[in-house]
Amino acid sequence: MKIKILHAIGGGEFGGAEQHILELLTFLSTRGIDPVVVCFYNSTFATELRKRKIRVIILDSYKRFDFRLVKGLARVFQEEKPALIHSHGVKANFFCRLASRALPSAPLITTIHSILRYDYPNPLAYFLASRMELWTRKWNKHYIAISRAIMESLEADGVDSSRISLIHHGIAVDQFESLHEHASDIRKSIGIPEDAFVVGTVSRMVPVKGLHDLLGAIDSLVKDHPHIHWLAVGDGPEKESLERTATEKGIHNHIHFVGFRQDIPRLLKAMDVFVSPSYSEGLGLSLLEAMAAKRPVISTLVGGIQDFLRDYQTGIVIPVHEPEEIKQNIMILMENKSLRTSLSEAAYQTVLGEYTLDHMADRTKKVYLELLNHR
Repeated sequence: MKIKILHAIGGGEFGGAEQHILELLTFLSTRGIDPVVVCFYNSTFATELRKRKIRVIILDSYKRFDFRLVKGLARVFQEEKPALIHSHGVKANFFCRLASRALPSAPLITTIHSILRYDYPNPLAYFLASRMELWTRKWNKHYIAISRAIMESLEADGVDSSRISLIHHGIAVDQFESLHEHASDIRKSIGIPEDAFVVGTVSRMVPVKGLHDLLGAIDSLVKDHPHIHWLAVGDGPEKESLERTATEKGIHNHIHFVGFRQDIPRLLKAMDVFVSPSYSEGLGLSLLEAMAAKRPVISTLVGGIQDFLRDYQTGIVIPVHEPEEIKQNIMILMENKSLRTSLSEAAYQTVLGEYTLDHMADRTKKVYLELLNHR
C-alpha cells in the first residue's frame, strides 16, 4: 500500500521550486509514495503535474492573503488524510502550519528553497514574510534544506540541526544525454547565426539574478567580437528593462529573449558557455542543468552554488556586481576550447556523483519514513 504525502505550494510561477517538486513526485510515485499536490493557482505548474498523472487540488477561490484559506486547507487535510504534509514557500508554509492542527496525526515538513532576505528586496515585504515564517515554525516537525547555505541559515535562526536534512536538488541527466538535435538547427530555429559564440542564461528575470551585469558585459564584448550572442531564457519583471537597455545600447540583434521555455535541455545545447551572475541562489538548479548538459559554466559563488562549484575545476567563479569580470572570463573560455572541455567533463561527473533524481528521491523518502516511524 502506498503512503499518501500531500505537498502544498502556491504554484503561480514555474521556477526552481516547482521544477523540483515535479521531478521529485514523478520519481517518488514509483517508490511507494502516493503524491497529491495542493496549489493556490491553476497555472502552468498544475498543468505539468496533471501531464505526469499527479493529482492536483486547486484552492484558487481565495484572495492573495485570505485567512479563509486556513479552513480550506484544513478541510482538504481532513478529507485526504495524508500520512505527512510537505509545504514549499512562505505562503504555503504559513497557511499549512495553521491548518495542520486539523490533522495532528500528520507530521508537517517544509523544504526551504531559498534564503528569504534575498527573495524580498522590499524591507516591509521581507519583514512580513520573515514574521510569517518564524511565527509558525513551532508547528513544523522537520525541514529539508536544498543547500548547505540554507541549512546554516536555519541553524542561525535557532532551528536545531537534528530537525534539518540536507538534500540537494536532483537533475534528470538522461534528458541531456538523449538529445540528438544538432546545435546549429536549434540556433537556426531561434534566429542565432550558426557560427555565433553563444552565451546562455536560464533564469527568472528579477533583480537578484544580476542579469543587467551580464548585459553590460555583452555590450562591451560585441564591440570587438560581433559574433557573440546572448541566449536569455526566462521571464519576469526585469525582462522589459533588459530589452529596453539592449535597444538603447544598439545590441538588441545580439540578444535573444525567448521567454519561459520548457525545452531547456534543447536550448542548453545551443549554448557555448553558461553564465550565472546571480546575487543569491537557493541551490542554482539551472547551473546544475548546464553542467549536466556538459556546458562550461561561469558563476558567482553564492548560496548553494558553493556546494558544487570549484574555481577552474568544475567552472569559473566570478564576484558579484562585476560586469568586467564576466566579460574577461567569457573571453577566456571563448579562446580556450580545451579548457571548456575539461571544465565541462568535471562538472558533468559532479552532477552524476551527487545531484541525480535518484539521490534526491531516495533521500527524501528516507526522511519521510523516519518521521512516520517516530510519530
